[in-house]
Amino acid sequence: MFISETRAILCAGLYPNVAAGEQGIVATALSSLKRSPSSVNSSRTFWFDGRREVHLHPSSINSNTKVFKHPFLVFLEKVETNKIFLRDTSVISPYSILLFGGSINVQHQTGLVIIDGWLKLNAPAQIAVLFKELRLALHSILKELIRKPENVIVLNDEIIKSIINLLLEEGSVPK
Repeated sequence: MFISETRAILCAGLYPNVAAGEQGIVATALSSLKRSPSSVNSSRTFWFDGRREVHLHPSSINSNTKVFKHPFLVFLEKVETNKIFLRDTSVISPYSILLFGGSINVQHQTGLVIIDGWLKLNAPAQIAVLFKELRLALHSILKELIRKPENVIVLNDEIIKSIINLLLEEGSVPK
């Protein structure tokens, strides 16, 4: 299995345990988040869980990372000591969030896609609508597999192949 597919699976399984950097948050949501005074003028990446600022736990593999390929993380656990820490984090891609995240709101004029009212992606409206349709088709396939697990033939479905190719291509596209 490839890294991009694994991260998409992590997103699907752990959502809504997502954090985003400032570039991945809608401005109105960002202005209402609880932030520490040190985060306002700092050059390092700060993360938010949709309600407040969070920090990567020192034991997390991403704790010393300076530059992230995407402004989104999925996490297994949130721990509160003197700060709120995220443990067991993985960077996830915009495609993963579009396929496995929460509700999608497409703003056709601005080219903005908002997930769950706070996560922000820039994408042409046409692409966002296609992802919404792809997500509906995927949900339909998964429902059918749950209802009739013996129908494993569905795994050879063109939609599943398309999703896998999409995730693989996203992982290979240089930013």
